[in-house]
Amino acid sequence: MIAILFFAAFVVIGDAFAVLIASFFEPISETASLLVFLGLFVGVFCVAWILAVHVTERFFVTDPRS
Repeated sequence: MIAILFFAAFVVIGDAFAVLIASFFEPISETASLLVFLGLFVGVFCVAWILAVHVTERFFVTDPRS
């Protein structure tokens, strides 16, 4: 459950940055802005899941060998 919460938080943060970056391309071309946003939007999901798993394993999973 905690991994999903981290994932959602990372997605919200990442998508906020995607909107910010895409807004820089909007004066040039709306089509380019949309393509940049969609590329970043998809990439954020991949990166957010990797980060969520990493954070969850590092800080919330105890080592059974200890």
